[in-house]
Amino acid sequence: MTMEHFIPADPRRRSPSLATRVQRGVIAALVAATSLSAGAASAAEAGEARSQWPSWAIALVRELRSLRTLAEPTEDVWRGLPVVRAHARGIVGDGRTDVTDTLQAALDSLSGGGTLLLERGVYVHSRCLVLRHARTRIVGAHARLHAVDPGRMCIRLEGDHTELRDLEMTATTIGRGLAIEQARVVVRGRGARVVGNRIVGATSAGIWVQGAQNFALVGNHVSATLADGIHNSEGATYGYIARNVTDRTGDDGIAVVSYRSSARSGRILIEDNRVSDVPLARGIALVGAHDVVVRRNHVEGTGRAAGIIVTREDSYDTYGASRIVVVDNVVSKVARAPSSSPVETTGQASIDVNAHVAPTSELQVRQVLISRNVLANGLTDGIRLLGGVCDVTITRNDIRDMKGQAIVVADPACRTVLAHCADNTVEAEHALPPVCRGRE
Repeated sequence: MTMEHFIPADPRRRSPSLATRVQRGVIAALVAATSLSAGAASAAEAGEARSQWPSWAIALVRELRSLRTLAEPTEDVWRGLPVVRAHARGIVGDGRTDVTDTLQAALDSLSGGGTLLLERGVYVHSRCLVLRHARTRIVGAHARLHAVDPGRMCIRLEGDHTELRDLEMTATTIGRGLAIEQARVVVRGRGARVVGNRIVGATSAGIWVQGAQNFALVGNHVSATLADGIHNSEGATYGYIARNVTDRTGDDGIAVVSYRSSARSGRILIEDNRVSDVPLARGIALVGAHDVVVRRNHVEGTGRAAGIIVTREDSYDTYGASRIVVVDNVVSKVARAPSSSPVETTGQASIDVNAHVAPTSELQVRQVLISRNVLANGLTDGIRLLGGVCDVTITRNDIRDMKGQAIVVADPACRTVLAHCADNTVEAEHALPPVCRGRE
């Protein structure tokens, strides 16, 4: 069956204005400075820096480093498995013909594992594609997969050790949805990898990790989604999320969420990602997550909410968050919605730690380390601790050009909110909470 479809053109970047180039230069300098300090601090973790970190944070960082192995090359695994070439199977990539059935048949034929290679072209599919068998993958060679049904657009990685690599994925979207079939990529199998892809458009999330374990999301560019760019929930654990770019997302750039109706999500390393242009939500959101390290990320440009948030949300009935490390990140231009915007800002800080409604300990936010981050040019506070937040360590952050305060503790509901707070660089030290001030 052939069908005429509108295929969106490749996004083209406009030449930046002089003001934009200057702003980028400033941020680049901050990134460089943070990278240098991060390298020096990494070497010093065994010494002075470690003395300021709680023992649980040191142990967690050490443990989650091992997740980097999930992104190591695996070509030896694939070399002995069959390769099915799309054109040889008569799968047409003309941008008009619906090839859903032939694509799915090719994937199903790889019952013992193997690669479906999509050569140059635009391949149209009208419902979700499923990688059911273990060790199957789709690899692109200048290929684009275009989804034409906003309600059934996913590529679902069900089998263990499945992979999507080097593809461009576009989609027709109408309005935001919440269904798993409306995400562009769904990761469910153990050991799945999504590497080096470009995703433009999704009715819900660009990549939705639903309960998967030992997964790697590396080097992807996700943009123009109507919900989160990268969403991890329902027991997503042991994951490595690195070197991705998200922009123009309808909700959070990267999110790890634990709903109380399902298993908790955590033991995830989020590092070296670039998150920008988040008009309605947060850059990186840890909502009810546990045992997560967020390091060396660059978050720039939220319209109404935090750059990085550690929280629990009563409206979504999530768990509290615990054992979260936020270190060596650059966060800039937070809550900078234009005055003409009809959407009100939330008052969240560049790094916001909050639990508005936390009647029990499992709903509180506990054990958070915020260290060696650069926070700049925000319209609210640098770091805010709000409500049922306990045992937070804040050290060696560089906070500048904030319209609000550098560090704020509001409506405390825990006996020990700040476990340790010292050696932060701010423009007006007298405005810090007394426990955070240096020696007189």
